[in-house]
Amino acid sequence: MNKILKLILIIIFFNTPHTVLAESYDDKIIAIVNDRVILKSEIQIAIDYLAPEIIQKEYVGLNDQQVIKKVLTNLIETSLLVQAADRFGIKISDIALENKLAEIARSKKMTINELRSTVIQQGQDYTNFIQDIKNQMTIETLFVTQFYSRMNVTEEEIENFIEREKINQYGDFEYDLIEFVIIDEEKLLTKDDINNIYTNIKEEGFLNTKNKYSNMPITIKTLGVVAHNNLPNIFIKAIHNINNSEYTEVISSSRGYHILKVLESKNKTSSFVNEYKVSHILLKPDVMTSNEAIREKLIELRNNIKSIEEFKIFAKKYSDDKASGFKGGDLGYVRTTSLVPAFASKMKTTPIKKISDPFQSRFGWHILYIENIRSVDDTNKIVRKNIANAIRIDKAKRERDEWVAKLKDQAYIEMKDF
Repeated sequence: MNKILKLILIIIFFNTPHTVLAESYDDKIIAIVNDRVILKSEIQIAIDYLAPEIIQKEYVGLNDQQVIKKVLTNLIETSLLVQAADRFGIKISDIALENKLAEIARSKKMTINELRSTVIQQGQDYTNFIQDIKNQMTIETLFVTQFYSRMNVTEEEIENFIEREKINQYGDFEYDLIEFVIIDEEKLLTKDDINNIYTNIKEEGFLNTKNKYSNMPITIKTLGVVAHNNLPNIFIKAIHNINNSEYTEVISSSRGYHILKVLESKNKTSSFVNEYKVSHILLKPDVMTSNEAIREKLIELRNNIKSIEEFKIFAKKYSDDKASGFKGGDLGYVRTTSLVPAFASKMKTTPIKKISDPFQSRFGWHILYIENIRSVDDTNKIVRKNIANAIRIDKAKRERDEWVAKLKDQAYIEMKDF
């Protein structure tokens, strides 16, 4: 069906078989966009190589004239955006273009040479193919630099999005829970009364506390295993980050006061990431000191360090990283993604309570000490980051669409007769 659609368009509109090369068409200017033109052959090529999924999504149901008009509209918009990118000084480097082609080839499980051969075998002009890719990259860069990167997303916007879309931001948690309820619909109990009961719970548990305050309307209920999204919002906020066998803070509701005990929690979609408590000593080579001399100096320091306290003393005395050196070389808890590759690699392979061999990064030469490693559930951060990105993209797209509309209004666009 797609091939038939293309053939009909080519025969009816262009009056030429689609196997004839674009260069042999009776070419003419179809549109003028500021100081650039769109040729009849460009529309032909654009129609001829519409991807099947694009045809199904955007062109099914359109008649010949509507398809041609839509393709021409897209070409005009592309021309305007590429011209705008030129004015902003946006250029796609040859290296960036080569990397993009390599990425496309990898996605198709091909080499770049195989991709080129495939494009040519399909009847496309490879130079035009490359130019189309470059135009796409140019427009994407324009979108990112002029719109996406300037969009701020507030915490309030993220919270509103979560509330509106009913998104579970903590992951697919299940909790095994016991609920302690102090029934007080009229709120007659004082804050001190509640605090005393809560203190007693932490010291003696639910059952003993209920027996101690037998004159009060208290119920204890085993909720069993409950999915996170089946809990009331006031419970969800209170229970987050509560470890097994721990109690939540007091939760106030219209019924009274609640305390939950988490017997066990399990996150089916948790995203754990390692964080390293690391300290380092940095030495930078200069015109008077070679890399080898720096390396030998660090070996000497490492061999003389007998404890973390001595490491801190040497870091304060010798490290060229003055910010961390002031704190004894302490970088705090860090992740590999926040570090240069050489440092991250060495940090991952150095055992706890050990000092690494000297290694070089773009900042100079280091030795590091791993004090501790902890595993952190990043589910909440990842979900909120993805939501922020979605909001940012939506805001940027709306601003971009308004900007493109103004761009068209201000441009000189002249349509020629087909």
